[in-house]
Amino acid sequence: MKSKILMMMRKNLWKLTILVMALGIVSCTANDDNTANITDSTDSDPYVEGWEGKTAKYTIMFYGCGGGNVDVQLTGAIPFIQEQLYVKANQVRFVVMYSMSKSDKMYREERKTTEPIYPAYGEWGETYRYELTPYTTKENYRKNGFYKKASEVKLYDVETIKEFLNWAKATAPAENYILIPTNHGGGFDLDEEEMPEETHNTRAIAYDDNQNGSGVPTKAFAQALKETNTHLKAVYWNGCMMSQLEVMTEIAPYCDYQFGGSHVQRALPRHSYAIVEALNTYPDNFEQAALRQSEILNGPETEYDYGLSDVLINDEDPMNNANGDFGCWRSAGLAAINAQVKELADVVTKGYDDDATKEKIDNATSSVYMFDKDYAYVDVLDYALHIYYNLQTAETEEIYLNLEKALEEAKVYQICCLNRKIVATDGEAVYTKWPATDRYSLGISLYSNNNLMWMYYNNVYKASAFDKATGWSKFLDKNEQHLDPDVNPANDSRITPFWMVD
Repeated sequence: MKSKILMMMRKNLWKLTILVMALGIVSCTANDDNTANITDSTDSDPYVEGWEGKTAKYTIMFYGCGGGNVDVQLTGAIPFIQEQLYVKANQVRFVVMYSMSKSDKMYREERKTTEPIYPAYGEWGETYRYELTPYTTKENYRKNGFYKKASEVKLYDVETIKEFLNWAKATAPAENYILIPTNHGGGFDLDEEEMPEETHNTRAIAYDDNQNGSGVPTKAFAQALKETNTHLKAVYWNGCMMSQLEVMTEIAPYCDYQFGGSHVQRALPRHSYAIVEALNTYPDNFEQAALRQSEILNGPETEYDYGLSDVLINDEDPMNNANGDFGCWRSAGLAAINAQVKELADVVTKGYDDDATKEKIDNATSSVYMFDKDYAYVDVLDYALHIYYNLQTAETEEIYLNLEKALEEAKVYQICCLNRKIVATDGEAVYTKWPATDRYSLGISLYSNNNLMWMYYNNVYKASAFDKATGWSKFLDKNEQHLDPDVNPANDSRITPFWMVD
């Protein structure tokens, strides 16, 4: 099994160092107040008092952890969120449950220093639960928001999530709720490692170094939402590789929309504040707000932060560009997508029994785009296209076209940054674009039947809502073609990413 340290590093690969320097969110002094223009209030909060007896249009529930080195995702965004909350006719409230990283160890390692690094808000190894308001300051942050020592808080536990949901709804009642699970993500990760019994598999996001790297399973969110009778306007998956069909299908009954990306994501504060600004701009039209959020998220670099496209480009060395995507999807559209995946599963499962057809299917499998070289997640539309290219049947053409249509109808927006792939050609690296579809869609697991992950945990996969809808595991039980990142055009994501190298 992978070591915990490697796992934690592989779950993010975000542009941390530059953001730390640019935003000043982690510094050697803890008292530099970014909100000095806001009156400090430790006994009462005019913002909260103003909401008494009222129902907000939206309450955003921010839930997660620093995971060792991305506390920036919250601490760097706080001043920007406050700015968006401090507007005339504000429609949004913002509640938080967040465990700070266990220590500054990974920050010091990344910055090559032995000097202590202090978080801009709060203290290492503590969990905070509070409503973020324009009157939250670095001075009153711990007093007003401290919840427990992070070692005592199991973010991955269903009961913890349920308590948070109930607390959030009571604290900041609203017509609509948006849940933002945040920080290190791994998609529909089947790997058990040395996890507590209750979280053995399908870990999705928020790998907490205070809890030996335990992450929150997709099913834990689904169960908590069901048992608290909470229906969300949206889940905003603020972490790596969360736009996998397995993840989205599991949570779909409990939310109208899902935001996320299939690639490694960057720690952009815009993920946290853009949605607030967008909702305040279009409070009565969620899809219009989502489109506005995409414009902010992918907007140009500013003095303070980066847009999604900007952060992926290396002007000096295009070979070190990174691919990326992020989008908003209608949960109701997943049924039509999964119907085509079921058709695809039936075709490749049956075709695998014929040697000649099996060879063609294997060729498609060895050509499909992988979102990350260490995970068996591939682009579902690209795979359907390769199946059609290789089998050349009317049936596979129809599946591809219908799947493309279903994806388009489910999409509110999608940002696709097709920047690079590296393929060895006569010993030289060649810079080209991928996938063959010239766009990204959504992810799907593609294990070979002798893959250790599949051998150990296929029963977990088969219990998923996605597999019950599509029967995709029938093909995975037969598939003998291993995904090889040295052969498949995998997006390269190294343990030490290029933006952390001097």
